[in-house]
Amino acid sequence: MKALIKCVFIVAGFCLLIACSKTDEFLNNNQGDNALKSTTKTVTVPFKANFSVWDHSDNTNNSCGGPPVHFLTMEGFGPATHLGKMTTTMTFCCNTETGYYYNTTGTFIAANGEELFFEIPEGYIIPNDGDNADYYQKKFNDRIIFTGGTGRFKGATGEAFTNAYVHEGTDEWRTDFFSTGSLTLLKGKQ
Repeated sequence: MKALIKCVFIVAGFCLLIACSKTDEFLNNNQGDNALKSTTKTVTVPFKANFSVWDHSDNTNNSCGGPPVHFLTMEGFGPATHLGKMTTTMTFCCNTETGYYYNTTGTFIAANGEELFFEIPEGYIIPNDGDNADYYQKKFNDRIIFTGGTGRFKGATGEAFTNAYVHEGTDEWRTDFFSTGSLTLLKGKQ
């Protein structure tokens, strides 16, 4: 029995020695608290936004090459998770004959002024197949990529899908988005 107790104490002492030496080595390499602080922790949360945009293009910008490809600016508003009542602005090139659009960059501006940046590399506006009868002719469902922002959105990543429908009524033209996806935020900034 005495031999077993001695063995337990020797193993416990050895473990304590190893634990202390690893901690000392970690601190002696000038890493200490800075290494712990540099470890980035993130949290991924659901993203949902229901908003509308209207065309605010000035039709004088030919940076996309000229008709039938136009440089468009859309502005709008609506609620979004983690943003509250937000506004948005987006610009992109669109071939109005084929429905192909590309180089979309945009910003969601939260109720408190913080910004969430996004891109839509490319997509197609396609005929509405009738899955949403409230809208007439066109829809699109392309990937939105979150690319950072300000405030709690600094370093944000993630993606969502546009799930958008073009409303071409006789008195109003707009696009309604019912976007869903996920947003990854740096922990402590959500």
